[in-house]
Amino acid sequence: MRTLRVPIYPSQDIIFPGQLHPVFADTQGGDWLLRVCREQRQPLGVVWVQDLTCGAVANVGTLAYMLDDIPGRGHDFANALVVGQYRFQMLQIHQDQLYLEATVQLWPWIEEPRPGWMLVEQVGHYLRRYVEALASVWPAALLPEVLLPGVSTLGVLGAALLPLAAAEKQRLLETPTARGLLSSVLDYMRVYVPLAERLAKMSPEPMLHERISLN
Repeated sequence: MRTLRVPIYPSQDIIFPGQLHPVFADTQGGDWLLRVCREQRQPLGVVWVQDLTCGAVANVGTLAYMLDDIPGRGHDFANALVVGQYRFQMLQIHQDQLYLEATVQLWPWIEEPRPGWMLVEQVGHYLRRYVEALASVWPAALLPEVLLPGVSTLGVLGAALLPLAAAEKQRLLETPTARGLLSSVLDYMRVYVPLAERLAKMSPEPMLHERISLN
């Protein structure tokens, strides 16, 4: 497995490969971290932490690449937009910079034993229904074209879209095999897809100014 040393961005959000995510320089050394990533065209590792002030970072995260800048609050390097691309495991944390760094190992989902065709078809079916139901509600949050082709792709997209608690998303990110990821995502989709479709069919409540007559 390929290893590399990257800056680490602790986040209370979990991102998956293919998912867009804003990064803010409000953590310790965050402005320097973004400066290095921009100037050296270096990726950063987005890693979950429950408490930004004193919590330990998770051992599995997502390697993300900077896309462009979001208008900052105070100086040029305040904010950035990144896209997740590879899952990784942390091997060693380094604290010799103004920001956290780690030696990480890329960790693709294991594709053997391969998921059965029925499992892949079911996840794809639910994912299409889910995206269709919420297409008019959600802003664009994914770049599926950056994902490597493989049987884990549907599971990664589903996990990124599901409105789960951070701990549950982290569990999906840490699932070792593509088959395990697809199975877990399918279980969640069976619950959330019908709810999303019901929500999409509901008529929106009229705005307050539409309900009140001025006469």
